[in-house]
Amino acid sequence: MSRGYLIYAVDEPYISKATALKKSIEHHTEDDVTIISNNFPYEDITKKFDKQNNNTYISNLLNIWQLYWASNYDETIVLDADMLFLNDYSYWWDYLSKFDLLFPNTIINYKQETIKHEQYDKILTEHGIRPAYEKMFYFKKGQFAQEFFTMLEQILKNYRSISTEIFPNSRPTSLRTSHVFPACIKMLGIEDSVYDKNNVFKYIDMKLSCLNAKTLKWDEDLGHWGDITNLYIENFNQYYPIHYRNAEIHTL
Repeated sequence: MSRGYLIYAVDEPYISKATALKKSIEHHTEDDVTIISNNFPYEDITKKFDKQNNNTYISNLLNIWQLYWASNYDETIVLDADMLFLNDYSYWWDYLSKFDLLFPNTIINYKQETIKHEQYDKILTEHGIRPAYEKMFYFKKGQFAQEFFTMLEQILKNYRSISTEIFPNSRPTSLRTSHVFPACIKMLGIEDSVYDKNNVFKYIDMKLSCLNAKTLKWDEDLGHWGDITNLYIENFNQYYPIHYRNAEIHTL
């Protein structure tokens, strides 16, 4: 069984961030890493949308459903470009191989505090949908994962109309994976089988609403030092992969 990491990055600064993430993985492991930009196996569906009509749902993320077919691996961990690996997590593979599709059940902030679902996204909370924490997830080639990505394709291609049905109280103003992925999971009715109930598979998220700290730009307001082998934020040593978001730390 081939295994590897897949990073989706289109345009700058995400290609540079994806390259930094790839280097951080290769520093800690011998695992294979692939960056995918525009080399999708199927047509770029963003070209089917009229960008002249102020379509706020136009996004490179419209192609993310193709990751299943774009991956050359039997088992894949998908990563957001704006992340860094801080340790060797190769032990995850044997654990993950027991599943067909797996998302973190919980994630943590830099203080190692578990992030509450309601902290993460108000729109999801308002509609009784739990977050998928899809910035890092695993899938194994097979019928179960393929059905998930096929449903994801349909949601993305019809998001303008489907989003009204999924989020009737407060429709998202833009296309976000943080809304699309949990919606897909809910529509398929697979909530009980795709979240890591053992909390082995997790990452650090530096989303401002989840930090429990007064900051508008954490890389300027919170003390941090070290590198990808030993990173500290406010005296807290960071172990898990970090989703640093808009901070300028990918050059560590």
